[in-house]
Amino acid sequence: MDLCHLHLALVSIGAAVKGADASQVARLSASADCQSLDTPNQHSQSYPDLITGNLNGTTLIVPISLEIAQEVIPDEYEIAEQAYRELLPSFPDGMYPMVAQIVHDHDIRVYSLNTSLADFSRASLEFPFIYIAGDDHSPFRWVGTSLITYSNDIAIEGAQSYGITVHPATFDPPCDAYVSKPNGTTYAHSQSNDTAAGRFLTLQTESSGENVPYPLDFIKNVTNQPVFANPQMCDYYVRLFNTSVTKGETAPVPVVGNVRTNLEPFTGPQMWDGVYGWRLATPFLEPLEPSVCVET
Repeated sequence: MDLCHLHLALVSIGAAVKGADASQVARLSASADCQSLDTPNQHSQSYPDLITGNLNGTTLIVPISLEIAQEVIPDEYEIAEQAYRELLPSFPDGMYPMVAQIVHDHDIRVYSLNTSLADFSRASLEFPFIYIAGDDHSPFRWVGTSLITYSNDIAIEGAQSYGITVHPATFDPPCDAYVSKPNGTTYAHSQSNDTAAGRFLTLQTESSGENVPYPLDFIKNVTNQPVFANPQMCDYYVRLFNTSVTKGETAPVPVVGNVRTNLEPFTGPQMWDGVYGWRLATPFLEPLEPSVCVET
């Protein structure tokens, strides 16, 4: 759920959980009408005072020009170019690593509150390696907009509590992170319910085999940067890369694919081909409430 989710990622549902009444939580918990293939949450008891669950999906690194990145990222924020070049010395000059992501939040629980929440999906274009105050400290990930499953009010309200613009959306597949096709490709599509707005994000990928331009440690760094839409509140969302979920049959898979989208902060349809990333599932941890963004 790192908004991806937002671990955006990353979207947070924490603030909405705290404010939801019991009937709303129960309604959303019972609203899932299809069965996910994702791995069950096995760590809620270990982190009883946090939101926990498993996050599955596709995270692609899309190289865009630094000039375009500076145009679409709000002027008050600084791009930490040196930070991503230290992790990726071979990343092309004059380029910036935007993230395109569609993920599925599964088996979401708050153990201390004896609460579970309905699964949901979310899709976003995300902008890591951002300095909020220009002080060259730890980078953050800016996520201004997200597509989120239209029926999950708590997830939508949680994202909005961080200042994220949410487009309630329908996802294909509705209960999982992607569809696996017979030819070995995977596919995920999100479409806003507001047909006039026409917001969507589609990812199609296949295994990249030995070609892995972005090590998993880079994905770990990117997806664990605190998410913000404005600098007042941050989602200190954490994905865990050292559990049984990231081993064996559910181990991360390096992929290559294409992105098709019409989503903010861009002002029209965009497409990128031959972009690399990972298809992976991880447990996640998330605070119940937003926190003030603090650079370290």
